[in-house]
Amino acid sequence: MNNITFNKSDFIGLASGVTLLTAFIYTLAQGLV
Repeated sequence: MNNITFNKSDFIGLASGVTLLTAFIYTLAQGLV
C-alpha cells in the first residue's frame, strides 16, 4: 500500500511539474511571437 501511495503522489508531482513546464514554454512562445 505504501508503494502505491508513493507512486501515486510521485505521479501527481510529476504531472504538475510537466504542466507547469508546458505553461512556461507556451508563455515564452507567445512572447516570442
